[in-house]
Amino acid sequence: MFKKSLIAVLFSFIMAMVLGTSVFAADNGEVVKVDAATEMTPEIASALSEVNKINDKIYAEIDKAVAKSEKMHTKFLEQQAKQTDPTKQAKLKADYDKKYEKLIADLKAKAEKMTLKGIEKAEKAGLVVEIELVEVSFPKGPELIDPILVVGW
Repeated sequence: MFKKSLIAVLFSFIMAMVLGTSVFAADNGEVVKVDAATEMTPEIASALSEVNKINDKIYAEIDKAVAKSEKMHTKFLEQQAKQTDPTKQAKLKADYDKKYEKLIADLKAKAEKMTLKGIEKAEKAGLVVEIELVEVSFPKGPELIDPILVVGW
């Protein structure tokens, strides 16, 4: 009799724990509404606008570099298909790799320069910002470029 009671109590306890945990995690459905316009000072709004402009410029540079790299890649593939000599193909590949690496290095340097200037301005205005690495697809593979991410103010 004692064993049956003990098993029944343990089973009841386990059921209560399994079914009761969902009550603690239940959502009451209330959404916290924050009006950023009333909590945001004009300086912060201006700084956010500036960060968005800088990010737009960075994304424009990324788009230009992607388009240029796609043209370079297409031209490289066409030239490589025309060449049958392995030494000339190797030279074409070396030239393409050199141009590609320069394009990516220039893009990263330009984006980093713009990001650092933007971060400096944003932090002076009271924003909390971070560098966000974004993966950009290029013909030779993905690269990480760094726009600005506003964390808070």
